Amino acid sequence: MISPLREKRFFDELSIYDLSQNTGIDPSKISLIERGYKAPSADEKRKIAKALNCDVTDIFPEEKVGNG
Repeated sequence: MISPLREKRFFDELSIYDLSQNTGIDPSKISLIERGYKAPSADEKRKIAKALNCDVTDIFPEEKVGNG
């Protein structure tokens, strides 16, 4: 299953490097976040969402209220 973050990045035609440049987050960490091996901080989630021009809950669905 492709993560919502990776899907959004793909459809926005951004590489991990591009996203890294726009957020200041190391490319290797973005890769780990996309693959579910690392959890991003709240600040990192906001930076990524801003760079992808979307809401945090669009790419990190676990942030939705009432989930579970």
